[in-house]
This record gives sequence, C-alpha cells and structure tokens, in this order.
Amino acid sequence: MSNTLATRTSTPRESLLNRLNAVLACPQCHGPVDLSNESAEIRCAHCGVVGERTSAQLRLGGFTTSELRQDFLNRLKETAKRKLGTFYPWAISLLAPVHMRNLVPKFIQSFDTSTELVADMGSGTNTYQDRVVCVDGGNYENVHVTADLAQLPFQDESLSGIVSIAVLEHVPNPADHVREFLRVLKPGGRVLCYIPFMQGYHASPHDYQRYTSQGMRKLFKDCDDIQVSVGAGPTCGFLWILQEWLALFFSFGSLRLYRLLVPLTWILSPLKYLDLLLVHHPAADVIASAFFVEARKPARR
Repeated sequence: MSNTLATRTSTPRESLLNRLNAVLACPQCHGPVDLSNESAEIRCAHCGVVGERTSAQLRLGGFTTSELRQDFLNRLKETAKRKLGTFYPWAISLLAPVHMRNLVPKFIQSFDTSTELVADMGSGTNTYQDRVVCVDGGNYENVHVTADLAQLPFQDESLSGIVSIAVLEHVPNPADHVREFLRVLKPGGRVLCYIPFMQGYHASPHDYQRYTSQGMRKLFKDCDDIQVSVGAGPTCGFLWILQEWLALFFSFGSLRLYRLLVPLTWILSPLKYLDLLLVHHPAADVIASAFFVEARKPARR
C-alpha cells in the first residue's frame, strides 16, 4: 500500500491489508515483493510482476472466468455467489443436504486476531468482519487476497492459523496444499480443515477426491496433535446420495430433466438435522458426510 494509505487507515479492511504488507511474498519464489512505489503492480525482484493491488484487494493469482464457468453446476454456484454475496453461505446451509458442525468460530476465537494473522484458505464469500484474511481463487468482494492455494503469496512462518473448509477435495494434489499450509504457518501454528467423505460430485470448479478419517490423518502426518472428528453426520451422507439417486431415477435418462429435478429434491434437506443426534454415535464415521481435522505445526526443534 502507499504511504498515504498506511497513515490514513480508517477501516478494518485497510488495517488488515496494511498488516498483510509485512508478510506478503512472491507466490512463485517466495521472495520479498516491492510495495514501496505508487504503482498498482506487485513486483518481485526475481520474477518480475506477480500481481496487482487495489484499495480493497491484493491479486496474486486465482481462477480465470472460463475455469469458474466450465461446469454446469459451478456456473449456477458462481452466479449465486455474485448475486447473494455474503448471504450465499447462509443460503447453502439452508438448502443443501449437509448440516456442518460449526467448529470455525471457536477455532478463530482461540487466536488474538488483532495481533495474529489467521487466514481462511478458499474462503469463497465467507466473511469475518475483516478479522480473518480471506484468500480465494475468485475475486469476490469479501476476499482480501486472490491466489492459487498451491502457491500462497505469504512468507515462510508468517501466519498463526489457517482455516480451510470444503476445499481440499477440489484440488488435484491435496498433500502439496497441506505442505504449503505448513510452510506459511509459524511453528506451533494450527490448521482446521473440513473435507468430505460421503458426498456426491460437486465441482468448484473441479472435484477430485474424498477422505476417510484415516486418510485425513495420513494427509496431515507431518503435524502434531492431530484430531479428527465428524464434521457432518451419516444422515447427511445418506441424504446427498438419495437426492442424487431420485433425480437420476426420475429423469429417465434425460440430462436436462435431471438438472431440473435436483433442486426439487432439496425439499428433503431438513432431514439432515437428524444428525444433531447421530453425529455423536461412536460409529458415525463409517458413513459420515465429512470430517474435520485440527492439527498443529511442529514447534521448531
């Protein structure tokens, strides 16, 4: 940011962006970037121009418009995100067949966000009143930094906490992303991730894999204090598959009719609240819809 903006900080968003200046790095080589000039360019001495900045956003990568609109369902989701903005997560929580245990607020409250940097990697349209750094491949209004999550534009050991909700199923190499999370976390820093298990295909803009509880422990094997818990219960897992099955069965082989029927099956979504009871069953992980994993980066030895 310019010196003028740095001395004129008057909003929480500007304050957070100014704090990010101190930890910003080239997403390609992780070297320092030059923010001292008045240009909108973000320049790395080694790699050249690596991004641009506006008064409200740092842009250092992300998805192209064609990527976001490649899949039919994701085109609908992108349109809804642009129209609904920060109301989109609320709408999804109401209509979708998944009732996610909301562990995120408690996790964030365990940090002093006035002095510690916590980032939501793949935030979508989620917002935290500019207390948490929103990082995403899409340049939604709430996003502070647009980036490729496999090449984070942050210095080594610069963040205290990371949240990543329903993201790692959409990347081709989740282990690379976890290593990148650990690179930017301080020693002893913590990460909270939510990853599906029993869910249907849902591109955003792609969809690659699912994880069991054992698979999540293996994915975070380089961490300490690994805790895996059911994030969305077995009713949600069953309900998502049932809705897709009904749309397939009654569409009689027509893709167009299938696409029309899927939203109609959402009338069954309130059944997901049965998981308020089943999520605590000792065998709930067998067909759980999703899992949470919380882990800590090892302290420097």
